Amino acid sequence: MDTGWLYDFLALIETGSFTQAATYRNCSQAAFSRRIQNLESWVGSQLVDRSVYPMKLTAAGEKFHHKTLSLTAALEDARGDAGQGELYQQVRVALTYSLAADRFPHWWAQWVSGADIRCATLVGNVLETTSLFTAGQADFLISYWHPLYPGSELDQTLYDKVVISRVVLRPYANRMIRLPGTSKQPVPLLHYTEPSYFAKVVRHIWDTANQPYHHQVIMTSEMTATLARAAQHGLGVAWLTDSHVKHLAGPALIPVDLSAEMLEHDGIASSPWSESLDVVVHKAYANRRQPVQQIWQAMKAVAV
Repeated sequence: MDTGWLYDFLALIETGSFTQAATYRNCSQAAFSRRIQNLESWVGSQLVDRSVYPMKLTAAGEKFHHKTLSLTAALEDARGDAGQGELYQQVRVALTYSLAADRFPHWWAQWVSGADIRCATLVGNVLETTSLFTAGQADFLISYWHPLYPGSELDQTLYDKVVISRVVLRPYANRMIRLPGTSKQPVPLLHYTEPSYFAKVVRHIWDTANQPYHHQVIMTSEMTATLARAAQHGLGVAWLTDSHVKHLAGPALIPVDLSAEMLEHDGIASSPWSESLDVVVHKAYANRRQPVQQIWQAMKAVAV
C-alpha cells in the first residue's frame, strides 16, 4: 500500500474533481484515477461514486475519510516524534499569500514568545492551503471566514477553530471615485480572479448593497498585492482588507465607500460596500505534538 494514495484521496475530497485533484497532486488525470482505484482495491470497497456529478463519497468512502485524516496525522506525528530534533520542534502553518505577507510575522512573534519552536509557512490559495492541511501536511490552517462563505468547510468534530482577528473588506483607490458608478461613468474595477475567495465575497457585497453597481473590469488577479499596487498607480478601485492597506508601502489609498455621514459600528466604519471577515485558525484535535499544543494555547490566549 502506497501512503501517497491517502493524500490523493484527501485531495479528491477537497477539490471534488479528479481533474483538479490530479493537477494539485502533480500527475495526469489517468494516473490519478488509477491511484484512487488502487486505493479502493486495497480497502476492498468502492470509495467514490463516479455515477453522479459532482462526484460524492460512498458510505464506505465517508467512513474511510475519517480514518484517513487520523492516519495521515499519525504519520506526520510519527515522523516528527521519531527525530525529536529539528523536525519535531517545527510547526507548519498553511495560509494565504496576503495573510503571510501582512500579518503572520507579527502573530508568530506573539505566539512563539522566545520558545525554541521553528516555523515553516506553506503559502497558497484557499484550495491549496486547505488541501495541505486536511492531508496532514500542515499543523495549522489560517484563513478568512465569513458566515456565507466560510472558505474552508471543515468537519467540526475533527478540527478545532479559534478567531484571531477581524478585518474589513472594502473598496480602495488612490483618489475618490464615486460608487456605485453610472452606465456612462462606470467604476474602473480591479477585481479578483474567479472563483477566488475574495471574488465571491465581493460579489456578495454587490448583491446585498441594494444599489445598481456599474463597473468596467480593468484588471483581474488572484493576488491581493497585485490589485493593491494597481490601485496605488491610479488604475481603479480594488476591494482590499483594511489590514492589507495598513501595511502597504508607497502611495496612500483611501476607502472610497466612506463619507462624513457614515455611522460607526463597533468602532469600524461600515457601509453597504464593505464586509467584515474573521481570520480563523484551525487545528486537528488529533494533532497533540507538544510544540503544536504550545502554539495553540498561545493563539487562544490572544484570540478575539
